Amino acid sequence: MEKFDVYGICNPLIDLLVNIPDSFLQENRIDKNVMHLISDKNQQKLLSLLNEEQYPIEFASGGSGANSMIGIAQLGGKTAFSGKIGGDNHGKIYRDKLEENGVSSFLGEGNGNTGSCLVLVTDDGSRTMNTHLGISQDLQVNDINPGIIEVSKFLYLTGYLWDTESQKKSVYAALEVAKKTKTKVAFSLSDPFCVIRHKDDFKNLLQEYSSMVFCNQEEAFSMLETNVTQEAIDILGKWTEFVVLTLGDKGALISHFGQSYYIDPISTRVQDTTGAGDAFAAGFLFGITNGYSPLESGRIGSALAGAVIGQMGPRF
Repeated sequence: MEKFDVYGICNPLIDLLVNIPDSFLQENRIDKNVMHLISDKNQQKLLSLLNEEQYPIEFASGGSGANSMIGIAQLGGKTAFSGKIGGDNHGKIYRDKLEENGVSSFLGEGNGNTGSCLVLVTDDGSRTMNTHLGISQDLQVNDINPGIIEVSKFLYLTGYLWDTESQKKSVYAALEVAKKTKTKVAFSLSDPFCVIRHKDDFKNLLQEYSSMVFCNQEEAFSMLETNVTQEAIDILGKWTEFVVLTLGDKGALISHFGQSYYIDPISTRVQDTTGAGDAFAAGFLFGITNGYSPLESGRIGSALAGAVIGQMGPRF
């Protein structure tokens, strides 16, 4: 069987990317630079308004985990991805675009709408996400391929997988396979709201299963109830081999078995911040799974994140 650097599991969301003026957000009473979970009906209403005003829409295979797997593949790594899509046209587009981007697809399919994320990007690069998760929340144990976990160097999971019991059951089954096959686990805290909702589960996952954690300051502080960055890194470093803590435009901090590295940010004109964290994770995972040091891997992550925010869309 083919071997992989990283096997990612996350919610597959087809991205619908649109450049809009701030006035569109104001007229429709949408809070800027926030991720909104919305119904399919409300998302369709927004799409109708965008079509009426003739704003062009770009399609991409998205979701946090898929963005990272595509990023690794772009750098030359070998990746696979699983999640749950519907048997609709969006699901077909999603699978095709994933494969076009060099990621081996092991997607489960069910009766329902493929999850989608309408990303409204304003002139200052801010992104306002309007997400309908669809059937992605119906992930089942048999949607994940244990054979792929066994032949992968890392299993990559995100905090977005904790919102339904079927997702949690599926993730824990994957973690047990990883433990049995000695496949390392990388986990992204994903979002402060995910951390707040599932703090105890995340702590258990990091302490019992993970070799690597990705987070930003806000996520780390929410998890550990501290506002001291070094203290957060020290605590997480006792739980995992690698801590990757991003600092936005101030760069990132890496900890590996207690040895810390500061990663300078790449100076660039911000076009769209969508996917910056996913890109950093991609660069770092590519580096670590291909023989680069933690410092070198952090620089790769910074370079890829800088490239992504300098253009439209969640990946370079």
